[in-house]
Amino acid sequence: MTWDYKYMYVLPLASLLTVLIAYSCIMMVRYCWKRAALKKKIKTKKDECREALERLAAGHQETDGQSQKSKILDLPMEKLLEKLISCEFNAVDVLRAYQQQALEVNTELNCVVEPIKEAEDLANECDNMRNRKDQHKRPLHGLPVSLKECYFLKGYDCTAGMSDYIGKPSEEDAVIVQVLRKQGAIPFVRTNIPQTMMTYECSNPIYGQTLNPHDRTRGPGGSSGGEGCIIGAKGSLLGFGSDIGGSIRIPCHMCGVCGLKPTYRRLSVKGTHELGQGQTLINATVGPMAQDVTSLVIAMKALLCDDMFDLDPTVPPIPFRTEIYEKTHTLKIGYYVFDGYLEAVPACKRAVMDAKTILENQGHKLIPFQVPDVQNVFTELYVRITFGDNVQMLLECLRNDIIDPTISLAVTNWSLPKCVQWLMSWVVSCVYNDDFVGKGIRSTCKTQNVYDWWKLAEKLQEYKKKFLSLWRSLELDALICPGFAFPAVPNGEVFNVLGGVTYTTLYNLLDYPAGTVPVTKVTKEDEAEMKDYPTRTRYERFIKKYFSEGTVGLPLGVQCVGLPYQEELVLRVMKMVENGAPFTVRTD
Repeated sequence: MTWDYKYMYVLPLASLLTVLIAYSCIMMVRYCWKRAALKKKIKTKKDECREALERLAAGHQETDGQSQKSKILDLPMEKLLEKLISCEFNAVDVLRAYQQQALEVNTELNCVVEPIKEAEDLANECDNMRNRKDQHKRPLHGLPVSLKECYFLKGYDCTAGMSDYIGKPSEEDAVIVQVLRKQGAIPFVRTNIPQTMMTYECSNPIYGQTLNPHDRTRGPGGSSGGEGCIIGAKGSLLGFGSDIGGSIRIPCHMCGVCGLKPTYRRLSVKGTHELGQGQTLINATVGPMAQDVTSLVIAMKALLCDDMFDLDPTVPPIPFRTEIYEKTHTLKIGYYVFDGYLEAVPACKRAVMDAKTILENQGHKLIPFQVPDVQNVFTELYVRITFGDNVQMLLECLRNDIIDPTISLAVTNWSLPKCVQWLMSWVVSCVYNDDFVGKGIRSTCKTQNVYDWWKLAEKLQEYKKKFLSLWRSLELDALICPGFAFPAVPNGEVFNVLGGVTYTTLYNLLDYPAGTVPVTKVTKEDEAEMKDYPTRTRYERFIKKYFSEGTVGLPLGVQCVGLPYQEELVLRVMKMVENGAPFTVRTD
């Protein structure tokens, strides 16, 4: 009896333990099976894209020896279009020249996701229009254009770097793509993005990592990093990206190209991949990226047409106002080199001061501008709004995915219980010696109900009024500021310097049009001045580490900003800066 009493619980406990072990084994097998299926799914997609690129390359070997290739590639977009419309060049020859160039660039930089197989048919259609009046009415006749992977193309997956979207091809083209084709353009390649498109790295488990065309140890920026890379490497004359926090402007700055983030809905966003589409306080926009400002102007003129207004009635029917772009009157332009949170490196400050001098030499008046309360605006408005669902939609998309190392820490943090995140935010603030980081973590946990959301919307409107009031009090026409806080970041290190995004996210929050134009490059003198860069916070220490050496020759851009729906004025300021700047893609 004593033995029985002593061991009477052994059998139930052993049974429970056996059940737990069996359950754990089943779950582990299930996890491994799902993981293997996911890896197979990704491999299938990779193989599909690789084979498409190989088929294109094989086709070019058969038609190698195009005598006009170098002539085609050396022409700026404006001149190339003239020759296409006048029939001096065939659209097929131009397409093949840029396909071949894109393939060569991609071998080294991994910027192309896949070729667009319908491109040659479109080029043949263009050539079959020879001597027809219709040809002269199409401003982009025969021009190859590249597209960020987030644009819907009928029959193509639009993944945003997430495996959940593999095998779910789009049913129709994005409105932008439809209008481009109607205007004669030929979409010919799709370009790489980061996983989720919510970081300025350019890496994902499906397509891999894209490198910077000026330094392969560094990234091209993001999320339109593939576009910035291919245009910066002269593999495309004109491309299209998207921007909710700087995703057009950051790659332009880091790759030395031009880009425009328009006011929301100046161009149609219908048919583009967006996470969190139900959030409408801060919206992703689409815009052109190119080797020079004139190309951006040509693109905007072509897109702002009746076709776009008919296909998407939510786009205000405002055609491109050439008279604003071509005005020559003196402007009053604000400028700043420090936004109030993170010091821009000396090279980026110098780029703004160079642009200031260029504009002053043309007779314009430049006056200092101080951004109001940018640190709190980023954490308490931008982060709270863009992640207002407590990051649930993004986590849902990533639930069973392989997480790219460049966003793994962020995803791990977002996956923790909110109470743990809240506690951890205070620890991080101490480690970083920077409450900005802790506030950013807490901001994703704050919005709990509709009342909170309404109050948040009210605060956003109050800040917009405050900013506009300051703008009006100074009687500004436009504003210039750093393209970013620093040049291109070493591969895989963006998480350590996330604070630089305050320079770009501000204009998404305000919904002001903003464009980036390359101005200069990093010099040895710029690197020498990094010795005085502050090291108070963890971000600052990493910035000093990454940009004190090895950056000479990296491109530097300047942002040009205007009031809503003043894209033409923004482009005018960009063109004036470009005219006086020594740096252009075509001469580098």
